[in-house]
Amino acid sequence: MHTRLATLLVFSLLVFSLNVQAQTRPGIVKGVVTDTSGKTNLVNATINVLDAKDSSLVSFGRSKEDGSFTIPKLAINNYLLIVTYTGFAKLQQPFSITNDKPLYDFAIVAMTSVNTLKDVEITADPIVIKGDTIEYNAASFKVNKPNAVVEDLLKKLPGVEVDKAGNIKANGQEVKRVLVDGKPFFANDPKLATKNLQADMVNKVQVFDKKSDRSEFSGFDDGNSEPTINLTLKNDKRNGVFGKVSAGAGSEGHYQANANINRFKKGEQISFIAQANDINKQGFSLMDALNFSGGPGGGGMNMMNGSSGLNVSGMGGTTSQGITATQAAGINYNNFKNNKLDFTSSYFFNGTQLDNNNTTRRESFIGDSTQLYNEEGGNSKNNFNNRLNLGLDWKIDSNNSIKITPMFTYQTTNINSQRVYNTLGPKGIALTNGYSNSNTSNDGYNLSTTALWRHRFAKRGRTFSTELRVGRNESEGDGSQFTVNNQYVNGGSFRNDTINQQNINNAVANSYSINVSYTEPVSKRSLLEFNTWYNHNDNANDKTTYDFNKLTGEYDLINNRLTNFFDNDYNYKGAGINYRENRKGWNYTVGTKLQHASLTSLLQGTKQPISQSFLNLLPNAQLQISKNRYRNFRMNYSGSTSQPSITQLQPVEDISDPLNITIGNPDLKQSFTNNLRLSYNSFDPYTMKSFFVFVTGRQTSNAIVNSDSLGAFGGKRTTYVNANGVYNVNANMSIGLPLKIGASKANVNLTTYGSLGHTTNILNGDENDIKTASISESVSINYTFKELFDISLGGGVNWNQAKYSLQPVQNTNYLSYSSSFDFNVFLPKGFTLGSDMDFTANTGRAEGYNNNFTLWNASIAKSFLKNKKGELRFSVNDILNQNTGVTRNANGNYIEDIRYTVLKRYAMLTFTYSLSKFGMIGGSRQGPQIQMIGRPGM
Repeated sequence: MHTRLATLLVFSLLVFSLNVQAQTRPGIVKGVVTDTSGKTNLVNATINVLDAKDSSLVSFGRSKEDGSFTIPKLAINNYLLIVTYTGFAKLQQPFSITNDKPLYDFAIVAMTSVNTLKDVEITADPIVIKGDTIEYNAASFKVNKPNAVVEDLLKKLPGVEVDKAGNIKANGQEVKRVLVDGKPFFANDPKLATKNLQADMVNKVQVFDKKSDRSEFSGFDDGNSEPTINLTLKNDKRNGVFGKVSAGAGSEGHYQANANINRFKKGEQISFIAQANDINKQGFSLMDALNFSGGPGGGGMNMMNGSSGLNVSGMGGTTSQGITATQAAGINYNNFKNNKLDFTSSYFFNGTQLDNNNTTRRESFIGDSTQLYNEEGGNSKNNFNNRLNLGLDWKIDSNNSIKITPMFTYQTTNINSQRVYNTLGPKGIALTNGYSNSNTSNDGYNLSTTALWRHRFAKRGRTFSTELRVGRNESEGDGSQFTVNNQYVNGGSFRNDTINQQNINNAVANSYSINVSYTEPVSKRSLLEFNTWYNHNDNANDKTTYDFNKLTGEYDLINNRLTNFFDNDYNYKGAGINYRENRKGWNYTVGTKLQHASLTSLLQGTKQPISQSFLNLLPNAQLQISKNRYRNFRMNYSGSTSQPSITQLQPVEDISDPLNITIGNPDLKQSFTNNLRLSYNSFDPYTMKSFFVFVTGRQTSNAIVNSDSLGAFGGKRTTYVNANGVYNVNANMSIGLPLKIGASKANVNLTTYGSLGHTTNILNGDENDIKTASISESVSINYTFKELFDISLGGGVNWNQAKYSLQPVQNTNYLSYSSSFDFNVFLPKGFTLGSDMDFTANTGRAEGYNNNFTLWNASIAKSFLKNKKGELRFSVNDILNQNTGVTRNANGNYIEDIRYTVLKRYAMLTFTYSLSKFGMIGGSRQGPQIQMIGRPGM
């Protein structure tokens, strides 16, 4: 409590001091912008006020209808006045604000007309909205932190959030792809770009929903867009060698080593990345290639699983469970030298070894009684992953192009899990206890290729494209399990179950699809699109289970109950039509698709397969209103279908946890989802105020939910059924406000998030309606004072509620709090002092799980060598040794709290060497570039 009050007090004092300073700046500069004749006043000329010492932006504005301008609230200082206007040469004049002369009047500012475009200097706005793209000028969001990476830059952008694990959200949506100059960087792994590329090489950050290649060509959205960030590089960073290498050794035997070397030149990019550490740092996304769920892998299909009522994960001091050692290396090569041929490629290897111990407390509700489950366990997981991505984009001529993108992944995984447990009934009566030890080994590959042919006809707007996709996913695995489970009646022994088994599991998934699209212009402003498609998916799962034979001492007894071969075929085909019209300031698209789907499942030992067919009408609509480059409204609606996975269909019991047995349901139907998204973006380039709001809603018919049957001894048997009435609504709002402080500025960001949801869980045959709601509010302030220091303050509160119709006693209503403090001080002689502190408070949990803790890290660094290319850093993580891992999960019939292993206090000494050699661009050496911030001059 004292720590939280201290943090809030510091936060309040800082805001108060900033306001006081903002109110005591006396300076004003004014004047009238005209042409050299003095007879024509120039309206909306861009006025920039820069600090004369370092050319940093202090304030800016524009001239009024009479050409006059006034820039108030200037501190005592020396400045540069920069005035730009389309068709006129840039004007630059020095001036000073002093105690004796707080008002500086330029009177007439006469600008000279120019006749050639090369004489006009183009300046950039901090934020520009171009259609559905939000573009941030990186120079407006300065990152002073030494060796800062792109992730540090993204944290300063309004509407962009980066969590402790490096996951990115832009305007409330998870970013799944990061491009560099519009090209893939290590395929589709966003963290490889944001955690490895240097922040000072970025010119602009563009945030948008990237449509599929076919949609970008036709101009019609097929529903397969992904939230994407594109990093455009500075011109002087596109030719040269840059990067960094580092190595560190720490207490408790901890270590880390990193290398990031890039060689860019005109039309060619080569990047090498490598790392090894045992401190839970992954500069990449952990992708699981062994995903044999039988999904169709295309067609804009979505899955909504309505089984979970509430999941509040990662509310401890770290989002990573356990201690992970990591080894990774990869190379990315792109070549665009040939105007007709673009080639992209990347290979990446990563290995991770995870060790984690956990303690679980789960309270289950059965009618009016409750059961308490306690578990202590541990698990280790070794994972090795190889990824190869290739891309070939061949522009045959001005009317034809072919794009081919193969991908291959090979992965091996080994998991060992051990646990002991017990279940207590009312009044603490023992119901069950036992222990379990299981091992699983899997290896498999995933191969897919997409080929797209695009053709333009002579008539503008008339196009034809066809896309072919082929994929194969195969795995082989084996496992063993030894479990002893004891059940009791009235405290006495009742039954002992022992599971001693080995199993072999082979899975194969094949898929192919073809999609054809044709567009025809209706008028100068409108287009029609006709498309048709066919998709085929074949999934087979062969599982054999052997029981231990006491007579032979071998695992040679086939368990027919847990052995089966299951084959599932899913095919869908259809045709659609869309109409798009572009108007000045707005455009819209309306369309519909007619789709027929068939689902056939064959279970070993049955004579007749289970066959289902579905006929769906899938409407879609889009509306975009953009009256100017700073305000944009978008509405998207689409209907989509989703098939059940092979795990949800296969009627074979999974008894790896004897108290939680699952079995598939081959009679499941596909689900249908209505998707709606509304968004509004606004930015004022003269006040630098930004406003973003996003609302998404999903309603699903025939949603796939859990059906649980609870036993008297605490066990649960789960299968899957279809249910209606499943929906969720999410809203995210972000407000960015500037706060000027003398020659520097602070950025204030307010973020509000809310959600409402309803799902269904079947409990012992009865329908359990689950309603969830959550609201969170957070505020952050980033303040940078020239090259001396930067400070970030943040705080937030999160409220969660869940209501259950069958077990009102299970209803939850609780709050969690968090606050953060981060600063970097840049001292003389190359020293940097840095520290960050995060405070977390939890309420409403089980006894022993309501942990309030402070995670405090600090470091001191010294830059040396020529151009400060070397850095020696000493850091201490979790100085107070309070880091705690806690997760809460809620389902249709239980609430559980889990405590897990986290990385505790350690110290590290790290040496970093920066590589930076930039040179010839177009035959001439580029010198330092200075970018002015303000309204575009053209």
